[in-house]
Amino acid sequence: MRLSDRARHHNLVTVELIPDRVVPSDLALLKGRVDAITVPALRNGHNDPSYPKSFQVTPQHRSLAAASIINRAGITAVPSLTCRDCRRSDLSTISNQVEDGLGNVLIVYGDPYREPRPGTYEFSTTNELIRGISLVNGGCDPCIGAVTNQHSNDRESEVSRTISRVDAGADFIVTNVAFDSESVLAHRDSLLEAGLNVPLFIQVSIPISLDNVLFVGQKFDIPVPVQVRKKLSEDPVGGSLAVAADAYEALRGEANGIHFSYLYRHRNPIPTYLHLLETVGIESPTLAPIIASAVRT
Repeated sequence: MRLSDRARHHNLVTVELIPDRVVPSDLALLKGRVDAITVPALRNGHNDPSYPKSFQVTPQHRSLAAASIINRAGITAVPSLTCRDCRRSDLSTISNQVEDGLGNVLIVYGDPYREPRPGTYEFSTTNELIRGISLVNGGCDPCIGAVTNQHSNDRESEVSRTISRVDAGADFIVTNVAFDSESVLAHRDSLLEAGLNVPLFIQVSIPISLDNVLFVGQKFDIPVPVQVRKKLSEDPVGGSLAVAADAYEALRGEANGIHFSYLYRHRNPIPTYLHLLETVGIESPTLAPIIASAVRT
């Protein structure tokens, strides 16, 4: 399923998942509840159960391999690729998986390291990587997603960069983390005014605690609204789901889809996702009617 095609007619719900953090059989719990699962491109560590540090595997191969597991479980998988560590030789692997049925990929920035940047950067820009994926598949490229950062200090430049990614071949756009509507809707409006004509997904993240969200916010320059801090401080147990549920309710009709992510990546997020989906009344989004009008595309 090409996410961009379906998102033009239905509001979608997707989640981020690291398969080696879950029991494979748990994937079945998400089937029919979410429209797709994205897989981040992460480096393998010493304690990685699937790819120990002694194995030379790139983040791209790790994400692509995980996507195969998800696809075999009968759920649409969206592996992530990043300019950091993605080599031109990886494009043939992507092409092979497209021939085997891979329908979607997500291009992300890569970690915001200071100079000198560690890792290999054979693709200097996101646009170059997008074009590379399109060219290697001879016109039968997968549906390509790209990221936009509504928290950028220079919104005008970020809007321009986002539109250039669409011009390069991106079929849908995913925002950075949003905890409320105020932090993202002005950026959405700017994108639309600039001519955005592909589906937009707003990323809603589930924090595990106040310390967790403050750490992530500081590391990635993501502002944490006062009301979010207050809710997590007053209700450490139920506040995290309440924050995500409130954001979903405020944003679900404002874009073509909501993408849920979990800020604590060392824990199996599926129980939390299921609890959140039940809280906001999502039983089977793939069969549900359109819950709100989509962004104009």
